[in-house]
Order: sequence, then C-alpha cells, then structure tokens
Amino acid sequence: MSEKKDVDKNQKAIDIIKKILFGIAIGIFGVLLLLVIWLAVDKFIIGSPVPSVFGYSTLTVETGSMSGTIEIGDMIIIKDTGDYKIGDIITFIHEGESIPTTHRIINYNSDGSFVTKGDANNVKDTDSVTADMIFGEVVKVYPKIGLFGKWVRVEGWIYIVAVLAIVGIGAFILKEPRPDENESNDEATNDTESSISDTESSIESDDEPRQEQDTAQSKQGELNQESKQA
Repeated sequence: MSEKKDVDKNQKAIDIIKKILFGIAIGIFGVLLLLVIWLAVDKFIIGSPVPSVFGYSTLTVETGSMSGTIEIGDMIIIKDTGDYKIGDIITFIHEGESIPTTHRIINYNSDGSFVTKGDANNVKDTDSVTADMIFGEVVKVYPKIGLFGKWVRVEGWIYIVAVLAIVGIGAFILKEPRPDENESNDEATNDTESSISDTESSIESDDEPRQEQDTAQSKQGELNQESKQA
C-alpha cells in the first residue's frame, strides 16, 4: 500500500512538471509566431529596409570598411537609441539608397548632422548623415555568425525556416496528451486491474468447494476402509 502511494505521488509530480513544460512551450510558440508575423509585416507591408523588433535589428556585415572592429561575415545587433554621439558605430541609409551602411561617427556638422567614416577607410564619408537616416547603434557583434544568417535570409528563406521551426514546435505541443485522455487511460488501467482481481477472487472461491469436496471424499474412503477391515 505504501509503495502504491509513493508511485501515485511520483506520477503526480511528473504530471505537474509536464504541465509546466507544456505551458512554457506554448509561450515560446506564441512569441515565435508573433515575431515572424511582425518581421514579415515590417519588411513586406511597411517596407522597412531594416526590419526590427522592439527597436532591435540584426544585420550581416558584407564589406571590410570597418575591418579591425567589425569583420566581413560578422553579425551585428543594432538598437534604435535615438541618442548618438561621436565614437558610436551607427547603421544608416542615405536617401535614394537601399543598402544600409555601418560606420563610426567621427564629428558633427554645424547643421547638427553627423560626419561618419569606416575604421578601415582612409577618408571620411562624402555625405553627411542626418538623424532620420539612422536605424540604430551597434550594441553587439557576433563574429562570423552573420554568414549563416545571410545564407538563411537569401530570397526570404529566413521566413520559411522560421515557419518550419514554428510548425515543428507546434506539432510537438499538439502531441501532448490532454488531461481527460490521461484520466481515461488511468480509469481503463484501474478497470483492468479490478477485473483481474475479480477473476482471481472467483478462481479462489471456486477452488474452496473443490478442496472441501476432496476432503470429504478422502474421509469417506477412510471410513469405508476401516469398515472392511472390521
């Protein structure tokens, strides 16, 4: 009886852990889905050249103008801080261009615009950068990881991979048995155990009359034998 109680307690603990993990998985699934939808809307509907989530964007460096600080193939994370100063590495797009540039602010102009320059370049950039051209400041650099990111993003593959990942996670979540199914399985198991117990009890009950009958026949045989001897 004690062992059965211990087993029940362990099963309840496992069930609670499963429910917690299931809830976490649901949360992750929802966040991933919202992120993919947001990025898709930002890129394809709003038409932003640098899609962002909560002010953060990721980009892959494709030229060596910042070599020594940021190398080709590095992934950078930029944040739209709205407050930029000399020494900051910023990502911007000049009017009429579609490809972002990531260079360092080295000075201000009298009109409040910024003078920029690539760390590996010998001369400063020809065109000044105004605040409305800036998409964010580089806050983190991940060496060479951008090569994989670039490969995934080609022709929109980032969204296909993201959708596949979400579908995979969703399939895993949907495989989680529902509570009522677990209860049904438990009831079926209990019914089976009860049936087996009833069968065993029935067999034992059938054996008792047989044993009594055999005992009576044995005693009758002994009496008959004694009568013959007399």
